Amino acid sequence: MKKILAAVVTVIILTASFATVLASDYIGNANSKKFHYADCPSVEKMSPANKVFMNTREEAINAGYVPCKRCNP
Repeated sequence: MKKILAAVVTVIILTASFATVLASDYIGNANSKKFHYADCPSVEKMSPANKVFMNTREEAINAGYVPCKRCNP
């Protein structure tokens, strides 16, 4: 029973995380302070710990992020 409960909790956490990623149009890099479109190839190379999810371009700029020169969000 404990294994089933742990599996259900894991699925719920992964689903919530995935929903956050899908709902975010922009992803910032906490180290470089650059932000990208969610589908930018640079995002794939980014460490998950450095990803900051943002919904608008204005939100990213107001947080001190600059646009990526590769995807030009």
